[in-house]
Amino acid sequence: MIVDPEKVAGLIAEIAEEEIMTRFGALAEGDIDTKSGPNDFVTAADHAAEARLEKALCGLYPAASFIGEESAAADPALTDRLATEDGAFWIVDPLDGTRNFVHGREEFGAIVALIEKGEIRQGWIYAIPDKACAIASDGDGATWRGERLCSVPAKEENLLGYRAIGSLQGAWKDQWLPCFREQFETEPARCSAYAYINLVRGRRDFAVYSRVYPWDHAAGVLMVREIGGKAAYLGSGAPYRPRVAVGTPMLATGSHEVWRHISEVAPLVE
Repeated sequence: MIVDPEKVAGLIAEIAEEEIMTRFGALAEGDIDTKSGPNDFVTAADHAAEARLEKALCGLYPAASFIGEESAAADPALTDRLATEDGAFWIVDPLDGTRNFVHGREEFGAIVALIEKGEIRQGWIYAIPDKACAIASDGDGATWRGERLCSVPAKEENLLGYRAIGSLQGAWKDQWLPCFREQFETEPARCSAYAYINLVRGRRDFAVYSRVYPWDHAAGVLMVREIGGKAAYLGSGAPYRPRVAVGTPMLATGSHEVWRHISEVAPLVE
């Protein structure tokens, strides 16, 4: 089932404005908590926005189950359903870039994906401070602020990308990572929403990740594919799928040529 993409975008924007932007720069001490570590923040805005998104999205498509980042943090077994069930799922990060949000940096967003039978059917990334949305539907392209996004010109020099690879282990950390850092200029990916928006708009050339939670990546990966790019795991070349967690880096690029170039310049770990 394909839901009305503009209707979903409108719901995301409304909820983001009412539950997130009203709290930006106005969080009380009791509104902020942490999850896995001291810099893994969750706020009252995350919880309020996720609750409203669940109600709104499931109202549009009642047959779809809902998996939000915060509900999955409280019950990790929810994410396992993606690997064991063939139904439809709303996958949601109500406030991506919470650390930026807490520290007053205007780079945070809301990410929504619709998955059916393990495949990404639709995706939305809403850049909250900019009040702008990227939308993609499987086989129907991607848009930003209502304008269709085109393929990104391929290049092999002066590549600039994002990295979030702090959890690499073994040979990927010891052998591949030093070579990669020597060959390519990167900056930290502190917000997946903005990283994917900048990638599909041609403002960055690639993004590489060692953790690939579906609420962070499913929508963005669909957008990358819809503009003719590639999102796949280094080493095997297997395409990203929300059901599968692979212990190798996932590389997303605006073109297949850039993906191939990076994979060839930085030697792969067998």
